[in-house]
Amino acid sequence: MSGPLWKAIKANIIAGSTKYKNNQEKIGEVLSINEDSNTCTVNVVTRDGISEVIYNVKVDFNLDGVIPWFPEIGDYVKIVEQNKRFLITGKIDLTLMNETKQKLYTDIYPDITTGGGGFIGY
Repeated sequence: MSGPLWKAIKANIIAGSTKYKNNQEKIGEVLSINEDSNTCTVNVVTRDGISEVIYNVKVDFNLDGVIPWFPEIGDYVKIVEQNKRFLITGKIDLTLMNETKQKLYTDIYPDITTGGGGFIGY
């Protein structure tokens, strides 16, 4: 089978998926740590939408201008997924995220007395 039909099938149906080729950033919770091997066990929602426990996730210390740190149990961390491999790249500050979320909410749905902002998607 090497004719035009096979080429069309190969190009349109059998072509490899790019689902795992693009890097994706996620937030995960640290369940256990191992400083000797520079790894952690984290709970993360994968790009397939499944909450999964990932073992032996490396911690990246090669970040310019960042003071070296190591996650603690219960920390929320930024994780990069590359080709089904995970790498911890930083710590997430949930209080800062909640403040930002609240500011955005008040900008979109302001109190009647504030006079600023407005509704989106009227």
